[in-house]
This record gives sequence, C-alpha cells and structure tokens, in this order.
Amino acid sequence: MLDQGNGVDQTGSFRWWFLPSWLGLDAPCVVTTWTWATSRACDIALPFRTAAALFLVVWFIYLSDRLVDVARCQDWTQATGRLRFGRTFRTLFLAGLCLCVAGLIGILWAGLPEEVVLRALVVALGVLVHCLAFVTPIILRRKLPGKEFGVGLFFAFGAWACLGGMPRTWPFLASIALVVAFNCLVIAARDADSDRANDPGGASRWWRTINRDSLGLGVVFTLTAALTAIVLRETPFYISVAVAFAGLTALHRNARRLSGDAVRALADFALFTPIPVMCVVSQ
Repeated sequence: MLDQGNGVDQTGSFRWWFLPSWLGLDAPCVVTTWTWATSRACDIALPFRTAAALFLVVWFIYLSDRLVDVARCQDWTQATGRLRFGRTFRTLFLAGLCLCVAGLIGILWAGLPEEVVLRALVVALGVLVHCLAFVTPIILRRKLPGKEFGVGLFFAFGAWACLGGMPRTWPFLASIALVVAFNCLVIAARDADSDRANDPGGASRWWRTINRDSLGLGVVFTLTAALTAIVLRETPFYISVAVAFAGLTALHRNARRLSGDAVRALADFALFTPIPVMCVVSQ
C-alpha cells in the first residue's frame, strides 16, 4: 500500500489499473474509442492523424485540468488518490503537456483536413467557455452546476470534429453524450465527500438524490439502448451503449464497497465496451 505522500486515496489500496485514470489517459482513450465506434457504425473513415490529434488534445485538456485541481485543492484530507498523485508527480504532468504540444505540432505539420481543423476550432471555443463556467470561474467567481453534462457534450463534439455532422451521425453523438455524462454522474456520486470539500460545482452538491436517481436512470438508459439496437438495427453500436450503461449501473449499485479511485477507474473501463462488442458482433 502506498502512503499519502505517494498519492494514494486513503480509502483504499493502490492498484496498477488506477494509473490510466491517475495519468489522465482515461478520457482521451474513451473519446477515441467512441469516435472510432461512430466511424464504424456510419461507415466514415477515421484517419490515424485525426484520431491521434483528438487523443492529444483531450489528454492536454485533462492534464491541465488536473494541475488546476491540484492548485485549487482546499482540503487534502478529503482529496482522492488521483488528486494526490497529481500533486506528487506534477513534473510528470508538465512533461505530458509538452509531449501533447509537440505531438500536435507534428500532426499539424504533416497535415490535417481543413474541415477537421475548422470544426476543432469551434469545439475549442466551446471548451474554453465550459472551463470558464465549470473549472476556473474567473468571471462568475463560482463554479456553475452541471459540468458532468458539459463533459458528455464535449466528448460528442470531439467525435463531431473528427467525423463531421451529417444527420446519420446525430443519434450516435447523442448516445456518446449520454453515456459519458452518466459515467461522470456515477463518479460524482461516489466522490461526494471529496467534492463537498474541494469542488462546489460537483453534481453531489446540487443533486441531493443523485444516488437513488442514478440507479433508476441507469436501468432506463440500459433498456432504452437495448431497444434502440433492435429498432434501428444498429446492433453493434447500441449494444455497446447498453452494456456500458449496464456496467455503470451495476458499479453505482456497489460503489460504496469500493474506494473512490477504484470506482473512477472501473467507470472509465466500462466505456471501452465498443472495442470487444463491435469487433465481435461485426464479424
């Protein structure tokens, strides 16, 4: 077991599978996975450079967000292991930021489609507004509630930036927004104690019945996604969505048996369902 100085959550032991979350790699892997799934469902090409640029941009955002959270943390006794890791290995996070910048410069130098760059700039403006409202409220002086839904939207917009906004992609993008937002709500419900001390904008602060409601929503979303797979005959994609919702719902049901860092890591792993489902069902 790691001690406090090495960045472990006081509620549980360190596990190697926490590292993707603690290094901020969970978000870029998830958004790239669902963008790939949408490209396969819509039969739209996803060039490697475009996918790599999406990965690096999202990783840059999440590394930056972690450093901001570390700087703004007010009560380290309630901080998660993920946050403590960011404080201890701040230099590693800065190196990651430099790697992202270097990679993006290289990709832009090699060339990206103009339409992808233009859509990415639109999304970047939206992310900036999101950060000013939900992460570092410089103008409003306080974080607005609802950041979890904003995260879901921008994961969907990331896929839109890569693939475009043709009408046939809209249901898939909406599904991404919903499943990612629900993922954030499951994490927020488990991180309630930490959020009360360090994140006034967390869902548990303004959604008092989040534990009860998230369980019901998870069941409804799972059944809806499964029914959609049958009705729309987009079986692989929506089965992936249904399995993700089912996994997140089961995790939420048993969250109090696990540490906050374990719940966060498992919640993110639940969003990789398109990889096995679409590869197997599409055969």
